[in-house]
Amino acid sequence: MKILYLILGIIIISISLFLITIYLNLFTIGYTFIEFVYFIIRSGIIWLLLLGIFFVYKGIGRLLKNELLLRYRSKFSRY
Repeated sequence: MKILYLILGIIIISISLFLITIYLNLFTIGYTFIEFVYFIIRSGIIWLLLLGIFFVYKGIGRLLKNELLLRYRSKFSRY
C-alpha cells in the first residue's frame, strides 16, 4: 500500500506539472503572471499538485518508517 501511495503521487504530480507547462502558452496570448497564477488556482490544477505531494509524503513517510524499523529493530542487531 505504501508503494501505491508513492506511485500514485508521482503520477498525479507529473500530470499537474505537465498541465502547468502546457498552460504556459497563455503568456503568448497576453496573460500576465498574476492572471496566469489566478488561472492555475481557479482551474484546480493546484489541487492535483497538492494531492500528489500529499500522496508522496504518505508513501515516503511509511517507507522511511519501515526502513528505520528494519534497520534498528532487527533481531540480528548488536544494539
